[in-house]
Amino acid sequence: MMLRFLAPVMVLSLLVGCGWFGDKEEEVVKPATLTKINSELSLKSLWSARIGAGAEDKAIKLEPAIAGGRLFAASADGTIVALQVNTGNKIWSQNVRDIYTSAEVNHAFAKDIDIITGGVGVGNDVLLVGTAAGEVVALYQSDGSLAWRATVTSEVLAPPQILNQLAVAQSIDGSVTGLDAFTGERLWRFSTTPPALTLRGTSTPIVRDDLVIAGFANGRVALIDSDRGIAAIDERVAAAKGRSDLERLIDIDGKMVFQNGRLFVASYQGRILAIDLNAGRALWSEDASTTVGLGAGFGNVYLVSVDDQITAYDMDNGRIQWSLEALANRDLTTPVTAGSYLAVADFEGYVHLIAQSDGRFVGRRRVDSKGIYTPVLAQDNRLFVMGNSGRLSAFELQ
Repeated sequence: MMLRFLAPVMVLSLLVGCGWFGDKEEEVVKPATLTKINSELSLKSLWSARIGAGAEDKAIKLEPAIAGGRLFAASADGTIVALQVNTGNKIWSQNVRDIYTSAEVNHAFAKDIDIITGGVGVGNDVLLVGTAAGEVVALYQSDGSLAWRATVTSEVLAPPQILNQLAVAQSIDGSVTGLDAFTGERLWRFSTTPPALTLRGTSTPIVRDDLVIAGFANGRVALIDSDRGIAAIDERVAAAKGRSDLERLIDIDGKMVFQNGRLFVASYQGRILAIDLNAGRALWSEDASTTVGLGAGFGNVYLVSVDDQITAYDMDNGRIQWSLEALANRDLTTPVTAGSYLAVADFEGYVHLIAQSDGRFVGRRRVDSKGIYTPVLAQDNRLFVMGNSGRLSAFELQ
């Protein structure tokens, strides 16, 4: 079985604090210095658990997921752990390497590369991860035993998604694969032609009852029929400009938001676009550039730009409600809403809490000295933070 896949495009990783190719003559972009804030709430530590080794590849952002009172987390070294949400006590642990034969391991995983590249998705009593072997692996939530494995076209960097009988994985080569959630059998595949040069990453597909929403490196978003794998709508979010391949990068790599029949999507070097899917028309758009994407709450959609400015747009009309520049160039994670607050983390391992109402800082705590690239997971008044060290920490907002 052929387990290793190479994407047919050149993939480029964005590096913080330096130029594209480290030109010594280029001006070094310095991250904003944190200043003292008036804390209005604190992050009370509940528990912390070691999951595994941190990722060597910055593009790998393994997000924990919650289902049935259990929290499932993965590390790039192949470890997957199930924990009790309230206590952090370990229920079971599994290593993806162990489900492969020795021959498959030697063929599929080169020495010193990350094993798990995408995850975690949950649903139908299974959890899903993508591997460097170009596969989606499904484990049973109850005990971590193997449910199924499925080969896809290339590496999966975003969490595979699952709803009812359908599991969906997006690969870095511009393909989206629909799989039977119970068997892993391939149901359909939707493919696009990526540009010659792309950023390393993909957006996370959104799975609804009748459609799958996916954004691509060509700056387009597709609404795919979940039964047949055919695009019902294919909308341009950004148009490539400039002469060089670098100038023409317009990838949709960040999180999209689907709420009340409206889709909000943003691209790199393009725009943020709001689409009314019920009416089949665009509501508004504004110039924007992001690689981490969007969050939503309080009637706003929140964007973290490539220079780490946070902007709150009114969902109805796109008007800017507030903008925050105090975290410029700190390599922020995707914005996540928790109650009345917005949570982002940065390259130095700080979690910042921001009021959704006006963009003021309300709290801050350093969680991991090696930094945080993975978006914070929020549930009620709790935050779960996966640091680059491979440690998962739980906090309560007080």
